[in-house]
Amino acid sequence: MTPSSAAASPLFTAAARPAHDRVARDPAQRFWYARAALVRLPRLLGAIDRNPYHATYGCLDRQFWHYRTAAFPSEMYQEGALALALAFTTPLPDNRWFGAPRVRELAIAALRFSARYSHADGSCDDYYPYERALGAAVFSLQAATRAYEVLQLDDAELRRAFARRAQWIAAHDESGRLSNHHALAALALARTGRVLDCQEWHDAAEERLRRLLAWQTDEGWFEEYGGADPGYQTVTIDCLAKYQRLTPAPWLDEPLRRAVKFARLFLHPDGGYGGEYGSRGTYHFYPHGMELLSGGQADAADLADAFLGSLARDREASFDDDRLIAHRLANLVEAYEDWSSTRPARPEDTSQDTDRYLPGCRMLIARRAQRTTIVSAARGGSFKHFAGGATPVVDSGLVVEFSDGRVAVSQQHDLARDVAWRGEGVLDIRQALTWARHETATPTKQAIFHVGMAFAGRWCRELVRRLLQRRLITGKKRCPVHHTRRIELAAVESNDGPSLRVTDTLEIVDRRLTVRRLSIGSDHQSAYVAATNIYHDDVLCPWIDLSTYVDELNRTRRVTIQREFL
Repeated sequence: MTPSSAAASPLFTAAARPAHDRVARDPAQRFWYARAALVRLPRLLGAIDRNPYHATYGCLDRQFWHYRTAAFPSEMYQEGALALALAFTTPLPDNRWFGAPRVRELAIAALRFSARYSHADGSCDDYYPYERALGAAVFSLQAATRAYEVLQLDDAELRRAFARRAQWIAAHDESGRLSNHHALAALALARTGRVLDCQEWHDAAEERLRRLLAWQTDEGWFEEYGGADPGYQTVTIDCLAKYQRLTPAPWLDEPLRRAVKFARLFLHPDGGYGGEYGSRGTYHFYPHGMELLSGGQADAADLADAFLGSLARDREASFDDDRLIAHRLANLVEAYEDWSSTRPARPEDTSQDTDRYLPGCRMLIARRAQRTTIVSAARGGSFKHFAGGATPVVDSGLVVEFSDGRVAVSQQHDLARDVAWRGEGVLDIRQALTWARHETATPTKQAIFHVGMAFAGRWCRELVRRLLQRRLITGKKRCPVHHTRRIELAAVESNDGPSLRVTDTLEIVDRRLTVRRLSIGSDHQSAYVAATNIYHDDVLCPWIDLSTYVDELNRTRRVTIQREFL
């Protein structure tokens, strides 16, 4: 990116708003981006193979090169090359790795390892051999091309590898609609076009972006496996903002404004963001895109400022395992670099009580006095409830264990639920519970699967992916237990007594079923999503044991459970 290209877009200029509408941001807050990045860098430097005599020199997948518990390297980990490159080139406060030759050497080694271990057609694997995963390909290519520029390299081998990867991405799709992957694909193709000075990849990037924009709903969200996920929404916003900075595209202004406006609805009173109510249940927050937009959009500035507050209090969601840490590390450095010193002023009266029910994504956001409630009807009424400064109430749905050991849940995302928003603060949700299983690999299953991929699955990657998606992520099998949940919000003027009433009714319609355990979980996730089950303070919210209702449910086949919250 060059200063002139940034200035070409109205999103990044002070001219987007009159000067008197802009206010200064606290410059001390910027420091928290740098600290959050640097405290995590040792983990990344420990994850990379630093021995140049190893064939795996530069590999960031420690399970593969060090523990040897994996039979192939996941390309997703190589995204860490960008964080290393930025640590070497960026004069962050207290950055002891700035200008360190070994850090530069390792960043380049990571790029070369990625080039060597890709398939001949430029594709790469993530979860299993011969997967040819679009997600890993786009995450790593957008990072690698940016790292190449940051390090000011001139390397023919790497450029050929970028071209092969870009060619594969431009020619391939994936089953399931994951908007963040396509936003990353567009960014990766555009960056490749700039590194290779090739218009073909710029054209491919724009084509991918226009397809992505066609998926944006009137409510502003981009689809993630059939619904809206505020966490992944910030990944898509991040890519679109970066793309617009790279290649001025005024036609992105309005989609970005609507996307950020939607994201702003899910900013919690305590500065947190996202969670189990999203279609994928993630707590992602990518700050760099918000910083790029903060100069012209108050909603983006609100989100960025709240995230900085979370960093200052050490209350941000923690993506700190070996796989996830690289996703946001470079983004934090970029957010520091592009921190906006000013932002649009907010109107003086921002305390209006509002109920927003979004029928497209089936989410309710209710802000009344000092109380905020966010409910996903698509996830069976999973909700977060904030009242004053008290610890939030987190409900991710019912979990029922039957005497045969099977488990059913109410939280699987489904826009086809029977939902009625009755106004006056009443939301009714009806649907049967769905079976859930926590399936893990066994030596036999793993061996058969890998051999199958080597001899047959490699030729039908999309079929294998669709089958796995249905088995682990999107498949829904109804359980013969009907569930209704009513959410009732107290009137605005009612400041005394409970502000939220939740009534669950369970009815077993198969006489052969007997319930053994019954709970309401605070932080569980029944479908597989890599970016979930991370640490955030809400995991300290205990599950609610409903064992006192089990006898009645088994005896009468029906039970009603009512809870009230301040």
